[in-house]
Amino acid sequence: MSIRSRWLLSTMAVVAACACCAAPAAVSDKRDDAAALAAEIAALKAQVAALQTQVRGPELGQQMLELQLRHDRLWWAGEAGNWNLAYFMVGELGEALRGIEQSNGDAAELQPQKLSEVMPSVMNPAIARVQDALARQDRAAFARAYDDLSAACTGCHELAGNPMLVIQRPRTPLLDNLRYAPPPAK
Repeated sequence: MSIRSRWLLSTMAVVAACACCAAPAAVSDKRDDAAALAAEIAALKAQVAALQTQVRGPELGQQMLELQLRHDRLWWAGEAGNWNLAYFMVGELGEALRGIEQSNGDAAELQPQKLSEVMPSVMNPAIARVQDALARQDRAAFARAYDDLSAACTGCHELAGNPMLVIQRPRTPLLDNLRYAPPPAK
C-alpha cells in the first residue's frame, strides 16, 4: 500500500472517529437546548399567571356608568327618530351588558345567584322589545319598550339589594356632543 493510500486511510479513520465522538455531543447539545427552552417556557408561563392574578377586571360601577351612557343616548336617538343611531346604541348597551356578565358575573351583589345568570334573564327580553320597536321605526312602541328597559334595569338593581337605583327616561342628554337628529337626506 502506498504512503498516500495509508495517509488517506488514516485520515478517514480519524474523521470517522471524530464524527462518532461528535455525534453524541451534538445530540446532547440538542437535548440541553430543548431542556433550556422548556425551562424558559415554564418560567414565562409562571410569570404570565402571576401577572394575571394582579390584573383586575373592570370595576362593576364603571361598567354601570357605561350602561347609563348607552341608555341615555339610546333615548335621545330614538326620541329624535334616528333609528340607525338608536339601533347602534341598543347594540352597544347589549355589548356592555355581556361585558359585565363576563367580567363581573360572580359579583357579590346577588350571591348566591350569579349576576351572569340574572342579568340576561332580566335584560335580554327588554332589549329585544327595544330592537323590535326600532326595526318597525315606531316611536310609541319605542317609548314603551324603552320604559320597559328602564324598569328591567331598576328590577335588576332591586334584586341586587340596591332599590335606590331607579332608572328612568333622561330629562337632558348626559353628554351633548353627539347629534341625535338623523342626518339630512341627500
